[in-house]
Amino acid sequence: MAINDGSSDRSIEILKEYQKKEARLKIFSQENKGVSAARNLGLDNAKGEYITFVDADDWLHPATLGHYIDIVEHEGSDIIISQFLTQKSTEKQTELSIENSERKDIEQKIFPKFIESDYYNSVCNKFYTNDLIKKSRAQFPVGVRIAEDAQFNHQVFSLAQKISETQFQSYFYREVEGSATKNVVRNDYLQSNVAIYQYDYQKYFGNSISDIEILRLKKRRFFRSIIALIYIYFHPKNQFSWGQRFSKIKEIINHEVVKQVFSDDALKQNLGRYDQAIFNAIQSKNILKLYLYTLYSYIRNQ
Repeated sequence: MAINDGSSDRSIEILKEYQKKEARLKIFSQENKGVSAARNLGLDNAKGEYITFVDADDWLHPATLGHYIDIVEHEGSDIIISQFLTQKSTEKQTELSIENSERKDIEQKIFPKFIESDYYNSVCNKFYTNDLIKKSRAQFPVGVRIAEDAQFNHQVFSLAQKISETQFQSYFYREVEGSATKNVVRNDYLQSNVAIYQYDYQKYFGNSISDIEILRLKKRRFFRSIIALIYIYFHPKNQFSWGQRFSKIKEIINHEVVKQVFSDDALKQNLGRYDQAIFNAIQSKNILKLYLYTLYSYIRNQ
């Protein structure tokens, strides 16, 4: 199935050419409504037993779908998680271990990772049974530009009884050079991170994680996100003027949620020297130190 989300190039003509060679290819078109609406249209019309997602500019290893189906048939999994493919990945992958998680492990090990990091967020390296998606009534949130994959996964993982993780490298994500610094100009990542911090995880994860533990994990994630955001804003190659950079950093360190989270000195435990220095500079609202620390980090990593 292919979704034509209001493309303005020759995408629809190219898809029809492929359809002549492969009659099973179904094409659905709509006005441009964004990735979530496009995926929802696909889900609404999906008739097969399994669902996976591939974005227009990415691709799958040729053996991916066969590998997924083999695991489902042998393990009876609701969801399969694979690894991302890189340019350096070998063409032939052997001795691929599979780790299974039953319901208790999903609640104790996987749910916390959803809160603490982006580790499980992407839908592109996953293979779902259509029955699970229909049972959970999972949909992508329309109008949300950040973490829409995560919200979809929260819905399906909340009802999954068995998940299999494979070391198979399946999905090649095409990353455009400089995209991170360009996106930060277009998107308000501070508000997006605040929204993720304030997200109600109990809605899907129920009482499997205590409120205290959820708050601890959210603070750790928010802390890392803010440090990364400061680094991107001070990145020498972004499109901001010096005045805009310092204005953005000032907005970050004076935000009420940032001040609240960074007032918790317990977050400094087990941090390296660099992260502790950044933490202290945010606490003291010292923009000059933040600039010097991030400049040092940029030069060190060249």
